Amino acid sequence: MGSTTSITIDTYRCSACMTCIEMYPHLFRLNELTEKAELINPAQPVTEEVLKAAAFCPEKCIEIE
Repeated sequence: MGSTTSITIDTYRCSACMTCIEMYPHLFRLNELTEKAELINPAQPVTEEVLKAAAFCPEKCIEIE
């Protein structure tokens, strides 16, 4: 039926700059083990906030497919 949209963070490109976390701490957090950003909710729907975080990411590692 309909296609699903997913949000992934390319941890190879993520520099842990914290931009997404500072913008939306209710959506993103720092994974203490990998020291990279991650979604708090892996099933997070694509929202305007997610799109803005992806746009402002200096490494462009937030991918929406």
